[in-house]
Amino acid sequence: MSFKDQLPSYDLTGKCAVVTGAAGGIGFTVAGTLAAAGAKVVIADLNEEASRKAADELKAQGLDAIGLACDVSSKESVEKMADLAEEAYGYVDILINNAGVTIDEKPILDVTEKEWDFVHGIDLKGFYFTSQVFAQRMKDSGKGGSMVNLTSAAGIMTPMYVSVYGAAKTGVKHLTGIMAKEWARWGIRVNAVAPGYVKTHMIDKMLENEKNAKVVMKSIPMRRYAETQDVANVALFLSSEASEYLTGVVIPVDGGMMA
Repeated sequence: MSFKDQLPSYDLTGKCAVVTGAAGGIGFTVAGTLAAAGAKVVIADLNEEASRKAADELKAQGLDAIGLACDVSSKESVEKMADLAEEAYGYVDILINNAGVTIDEKPILDVTEKEWDFVHGIDLKGFYFTSQVFAQRMKDSGKGGSMVNLTSAAGIMTPMYVSVYGAAKTGVKHLTGIMAKEWARWGIRVNAVAPGYVKTHMIDKMLENEKNAKVVMKSIPMRRYAETQDVANVALFLSSEASEYLTGVVIPVDGGMMA
């Protein structure tokens, strides 16, 4: 046996990937990384203008991408985006469920019903029905595919004051395993990435407090925040044939915080 022949490939040439919430932050880095690996990438975001600008950034680098509008909290909007993605690129092989929002940290007793519905409409309902839409298409085609879900350390640990976001991301983690079991028979792999503290605008406000920032840094054994590229590298692994026997797993990208 030649071990060189056994080396896995991260090449996504000929594949199409849809990345939700990809106009910026982690989603944009994931989209760019998959495109750099050869995939045709659909940047799906609520902000259509931002998604097109993000796609233009990738095109300027010689990568293949389009930007489409999509409100993941609406199944109808997801179906429309999926149709447009297939019109542009054909079969969608990879889905990255990245779209997500949060609210300011606050005690449970201060959370409003409107805040709960806002976060869960995107982070949980949106993830659930976006997965459903693409899984149905993957099943009907008989070609299978790979789904990568962005959960969070907040969905595994139990930090105070992030109950709404944490509950949604716990749901994503739990459903990743259920989807993996239900859909494995159709060649659909479903895995998740659980980032810790990533340098994006979502944690900027929290880290403005010097005391909070010190406490957070002490909780990370590697003593640095994750870069969006750290998350994108794992998403690429889970999207490629290098992970072809993995399904239902959740990979922390947290610098050892949950070890």
